Amino acid sequence: MGRSAASLRAIGASVAVTGALWLTGCGGSDPQPVSSGLIEANIDSLAVQIGGATTAVALHNDGTTDWTLYSMANRFAVTPVAMSKGAVSEISVPGYIRSIAVVPNYGGRAYALLSMGAKGIGVVDISSPSAPVLVRTMTVGYDTPAYTYSDGGGTVFTEPPATGHTGGPVNDVLVMDTAGTPDAADDDLFIANTAFGIQKTRLANLIGATADGVLPVDSGVWTLKYAGESPWGGPLSLKLHGTGPGTRLYAALGFLGIGIYDPADLGAARLGAYNLYADCTNPAQEDWFGYPRRKISCPDGSLAAGVVAGGVDADGMPTYLQAAEELGNKNDRIFYPWAEFDRYGKYYYNARELDIVDVGGRTLAYIAYSLGGLVAVDVTDPGAVTYAGYVPAAPAHGPDEPPVNVSRRGILSHSGSGMLKEAGVMDVRVVEDTDAGAGRLRAFYTDHFAGLVVVSGAEDPGLQWRQGSHDNDTDSRVFWPDYEYVTSYDMTPVPVGDESMPAFLVGDANGNYDAPVQLVSGEINGHGGALFLLPSRDVGAPGQVDLVESSGAGGVSFVDIARLTGTVGSVSERFTVPVNLVSTDEVGAAGDGSATQPMAIGHAEGVTVSGNFLYLADGPHGVSVWRIADGLTPIDDLHLVANTLQSEYPDPALPDVLPTPHAFKVGFGSNPDHAYVMSQSLGMRRIDVSAVTGGSAAEGAPALLNARGGIYEHNTEAGSVGLASVTGQDHAYGVAFHGRYAIVADGDNGLTVYDITAEAGTDASVVANIGDSDTTSSGKPPVGRAASVKLWTNEATGRTYAVVAAGAYGISVVEMTAFLASGNAADLQRPQLIKTFEPLKADDDNAFGSADGKSVDVHIVQDMAYFSYDSFGLVAYRMADLIRPATEERPAVVPVGQDPNICATITDVTKLS
Repeated sequence: MGRSAASLRAIGASVAVTGALWLTGCGGSDPQPVSSGLIEANIDSLAVQIGGATTAVALHNDGTTDWTLYSMANRFAVTPVAMSKGAVSEISVPGYIRSIAVVPNYGGRAYALLSMGAKGIGVVDISSPSAPVLVRTMTVGYDTPAYTYSDGGGTVFTEPPATGHTGGPVNDVLVMDTAGTPDAADDDLFIANTAFGIQKTRLANLIGATADGVLPVDSGVWTLKYAGESPWGGPLSLKLHGTGPGTRLYAALGFLGIGIYDPADLGAARLGAYNLYADCTNPAQEDWFGYPRRKISCPDGSLAAGVVAGGVDADGMPTYLQAAEELGNKNDRIFYPWAEFDRYGKYYYNARELDIVDVGGRTLAYIAYSLGGLVAVDVTDPGAVTYAGYVPAAPAHGPDEPPVNVSRRGILSHSGSGMLKEAGVMDVRVVEDTDAGAGRLRAFYTDHFAGLVVVSGAEDPGLQWRQGSHDNDTDSRVFWPDYEYVTSYDMTPVPVGDESMPAFLVGDANGNYDAPVQLVSGEINGHGGALFLLPSRDVGAPGQVDLVESSGAGGVSFVDIARLTGTVGSVSERFTVPVNLVSTDEVGAAGDGSATQPMAIGHAEGVTVSGNFLYLADGPHGVSVWRIADGLTPIDDLHLVANTLQSEYPDPALPDVLPTPHAFKVGFGSNPDHAYVMSQSLGMRRIDVSAVTGGSAAEGAPALLNARGGIYEHNTEAGSVGLASVTGQDHAYGVAFHGRYAIVADGDNGLTVYDITAEAGTDASVVANIGDSDTTSSGKPPVGRAASVKLWTNEATGRTYAVVAAGAYGISVVEMTAFLASGNAADLQRPQLIKTFEPLKADDDNAFGSADGKSVDVHIVQDMAYFSYDSFGLVAYRMADLIRPATEERPAVVPVGQDPNICATITDVTKLS
C-alpha cells in the first residue's frame, strides 16, 4: 500500500500532525506528537545580503559589445567584456540562479532566462544591457507517476501517481528555434526540472505572459529513478545538436549519466543513453567502481551473491529491492552496491554538463563527469553509445592521505562525501584546435581544483587522451588512493604551492605540459566553475579576453590566453587574468594589515551574532565581521570591520599571520574578545576580536584578525596531541562552552573537549573525548558523526547533558555533569553515553518506518530540542524523553511480535534503531 501525498507532506513539514518522527523503539518517548504544532514560517522579504557565489555565466552580444551575464547567488549582474574592469549593473531576483540562457531576439528585444530552482524561471530584459529589468517570474508545475522505493529501514513503499505539484526546481532551460525564423516568438522552451525530468512548452508562454504565475507545460519526460528515498536522474543541463529531423536533445542527468531524446516528441521512447557507472563493456574504461569491479551490473565473482534477485534494472542501476535488502541488513552482507553508490561513489558518476561535436564522420559528446573526469563518448548511433576516452579529474582528497575509517564505514555513512559533492570536472567546451589544423579539436574545461584545463586531441580521445601506462594503486585498501583506478595517467601527488595536484596536471616548473595537456591554470581566484569562450578569441597571442570563467565564491574571471603550444619560460607566458569581479564592494585587511583586500563572499557556512556584530564563517575565506546594529537599532547597510587572512594558507612572507581555513561556524565563550572558529578538518581556532569590541575596527579601517597562538587540534602533521588520545582527524563543526571547556562536535570522533585556558596546541589543551570509533569493536562511532552540540541543564536535578546532531546516525545524548565538575577524562566515557538513535518516521500505513537522512544542527529552547534534518525538515523532542535511559523506556506502541519490556534488556545504547 502506498502513502498518500498528503501524508508525505505532513512528514516533511511537521512532527505535530498526521505524520510524525519519533524516538525509535527504546530510544524513548511514546509515539505522540511533541507539541500542538511546528508551523512552517516562510520568510519572503530580504533585508540585506552579503556576497553570493557565482555559479552561472553567459555571453550576450548586443550587436556592438560582448557582455558577461553572471550570477551572485540571487543577484543577476551584467558587465562588458574587456581587458579592464567596466561598470557592473545588477538586480536582485527571487531565487538562487543556477544557469542563464540568452534569447537574443524576441519581438525585437533581448532577454536572459534565469533558472532559479524552486522559484522557477526569471525573465530579465537585457535589451539595454547596462540597465537590466526583471520582467516576470514563472514557476513550474508537474505531475509524478507511481514509483517504488525503500525507506531507511528497508521497508518498501509504492507512491501512487500524483498531480498538481508546484515549485518544480529548475536547473536549466534551453530555447529551440523550431520554425527557423529569426524571431524567437515561435520557439520551443525545454526545462530541466530536477524533481521530474524534462518539460517542454512554448517560449511565448514564458516571455509573452502578462503576469507572474505558473508556466503551462505541453509535454515532458520523467527521468528520475528511485531506489532509496532520494532519487537519481534529475536533469542538470540541456544541449541541442543536429539539424532538421536529426536534431537531438541531450540531457546531463547527474548520477544517471546522459539521456538522448527527440525534441519534437518527448513522449516517444528515449533515443539513447550513456551511464559510466552502468558501462561494463569497454576494457579500456577507467572509473571508480570499475577498477575493483564493484558495479552492481558486473561485480567481481566473489561479490555477485550480494546482488539480490531484481536488484538491477534494465539500465544497470540498483533498484528498490537491492536498497531494501541492504538497508534492512546493515551489518551482515558481503556487498552493499546500492549504499556504496548512493552514499559515496555517485560523486564519481555525476554528469553535470556536456558539449557535442561532429568530427571525422562521428558525433562525440564530451561529458563533464565530475570526479569521473572529462569523459568522451561516441553518440553517432544514439541507440548504441560507446565510450571513447577520458581525462581524469583532480582528486578530491588532496591527494596526500587516506580518509579516516575509510575501510570501516557503516552503510549509512557519508564519510568524506562533503568534499566530493562539488569536486571534479564542472563544465566543458570543445572547439577547433587552431594550432593543429583542420579536423583537430581541443577541449577547454574547468575542474573544481585544477581550474581551467585545456587538452588537445579531442578529435580522437581513444588514441590521444592517455599518457602511457601507470600503476596508481599504491595502497592495498579498496578505494584508496581515490585515484587507484587510473591507469593511463600519472596521478602521483606533486606539491603545487600549499596543495598538491596529480603529476599529469602539473608539467614542469615553467608551465610546459605533456600531451594532451596544454594548460592548467590552477584555481583562478577560486574553484573552477561555469565558462564560456569568446568568438573573437585568439589563444595564440595576448591582448584580448579569450574566455570567461566563474569561480564560485571567487566571482568571475576574464582570462587572456597568450599561448598554448611550444615551450615557455613561465606560466605567465601562457595566460593572464586581467579582470576579476568579486561579490562585494567591501575592502578588507590584507595580510600586512593594509585596507587593500577585495572581499569575495560566497561559501557562507555559519553566522553568529555577538554584540553589534555579525561573524560570518565563509569556508576557505575564513571569518569576516560585519556591523549589523547600533545598540538596539538594526543596520541594513552592512559594512565590513574586520577579517582573517583571506586564504586557506599562510603567506610565506608573513609567517606570523595565520588564517582560519575551512571556517564552518563561529562560537563565543564567556569572553566577548575571543571568537572560536570551527575550521573543520583543521580543528578549532581562536581569534582575538578585541579590535572589534573595542571600536578600533571600522568601515574603511578594517582590523586583521590572527589565529596565531590559538590553534586547538588533536591531530597534527607531527602526530597526536592531548592528554586524551583521539585517533581520527580533526572535524570541528560546532561547539558548546562551559566555563573553561569547549565541547567540540568532532565528526566521527564524537565530542572532543578542549581546555581553552591551557596553551593551545599543548597536551594540556586536549582534555577528553567521547565517541572515538577506535573504542568500539565495530569501528562505528558510538556518538555518531557529531555535526552540532548544545548543552542543557535539568533545573530539577542540576544535571547537565550534551545533545548532539549525529549526522546519519541520528541523535546522541551524553551525560556531562561529572566531567564538567571534575575535568577528569575518566568521567566522560561510554557509561556517560545515554543513547544514540535514528528517528522513526511514522505515517498512516507504517508506524515504524526508518528515517533516511542526516541530522545537521540542534537548538534547545527551554525543555524542547529541535533538530534540522537534511531530508525531512525539522524534528522536535522533549528533553525529558531524550535524557531518559533506554532501559527505562516502555513504548506505548510496540511492533507486532516484540516484547513490550525488551528495552529493559538493552546493553548497547548505540544500537537502538
